[in-house]
This record gives sequence, C-alpha cells and structure tokens, in this order.
Amino acid sequence: MKRMAMVVALVAAGTAPVQAVILSETLGDVDFTDGQTVGSGTFTSANGGDPSPFNTVIGGDVTADFSTSWSFSAYGGPIAATITSASLQIGLWDGDGAGAGDQVASFFVGGVDLTSLLNTALNTKGGASGSEDWYSVTLPSSVFAALATGTTTVSLTLQNGLGVLGPTSFNGAGVDFSTLTISTDPIVTTPIPTPSVLPLLAFGLLTVPAWRRQRRAP
Repeated sequence: MKRMAMVVALVAAGTAPVQAVILSETLGDVDFTDGQTVGSGTFTSANGGDPSPFNTVIGGDVTADFSTSWSFSAYGGPIAATITSASLQIGLWDGDGAGAGDQVASFFVGGVDLTSLLNTALNTKGGASGSEDWYSVTLPSSVFAALATGTTTVSLTLQNGLGVLGPTSFNGAGVDFSTLTISTDPIVTTPIPTPSVLPLLAFGLLTVPAWRRQRRAP
C-alpha cells in the first residue's frame, strides 16, 4: 500500500495550475482623458469613425435628452463559470449638467434598473460643462444572470442639463466609450501527470498486482 500512496501523490504533484478568469470588452475608443474639457465639434470629430452610439453627440441641452443603448457581445460568449464580480465604466461627455436634481433619468444593464447607482456616481464626482468624465459602477449580483448569457445591453437616458442661458430640463451628451469587466471563479483544470511522472506511474501500476500476489502467498 505504500507504493500505491506514492503514485497518488505523484499524480497530484502533476496537476495543472488553477487560473482565475477576467473577461473585458470595450466599445468605442478612449479619445479623451478623465476630466478633459473639449467642445462638441472636437468630440464629434474624434469619435466620427466609432460605431454608433459612440460617434456623435446625442440630444441637445435645449431640444432633447441624451437617450441611447449599446450591447456587449464579444467578452467570451456564454459564461459557464460562476461570476464573482463585474463593473461597468462609461466615458461620458457633457453628461453631468447644472440642472437641479439627478442627471440620470434611467439606466439599465441587462434589463436591471441601476438608475440610482449611476446617479450616485455622477452626483459624487460631478462634471463641468463640456467635460468628459469617467464613471464606474460596480454591478450587483442581480445582473450576473444577464451577463452569463454572453450578451449584455446597456441603456441610458439623461435629464436636467445645462443650456446656453442656464439649466434646462434637457441634457444633450455623448458617450466616448464603455468598458464591461467580469470576473469569475477560478477554473480548475483536469489533473495532468507531468512527463517525468508517467514512467513512475506505469511502474507503480505494474508492480501493485505482484505485490498483492506476494501478500497472498503462504
């Protein structure tokens, strides 16, 4: 039995390493730094080659609110492993206006209402007129089921902007980029004997029957 125990220990020593998984996808290009102030023309010019809705200013401070959506679908497909955490970052240009009250009218991720979370991020950090600011939200576990499907849609509508003559009920803005990051439980790979272990393993398996016969002999 001692030889058998040795063989098992050698197999365990050849186990492949455990590896955690972090999935990430960025939509749009990061054209401006956090807190950088640029005009609407500069923003549109820099983002002109990006896919919609990351290529233009949406809405207007005196005409209509920013309202759009985008979908992540290339961060690894359906996720079988257990999701442990996730976050969403948005580079928002001119999104936090000087109008009274919360700036976010609605914010959904994977169909889950997270309006209050993004409002907290905007109210905490703020943002000057014409400034791009990066806002990050830690996604709650209620979103994990949607993330696991492999496609996650984000929808955002703003309100209470800053017009030429002062605060208005409208809020035009632009989204420069958005990044979704997902962390999962480690994936444990199948135990694999290393090449140096294989001869010892074969020797152990061949000698165990002989050892048993010797134990049974009178």
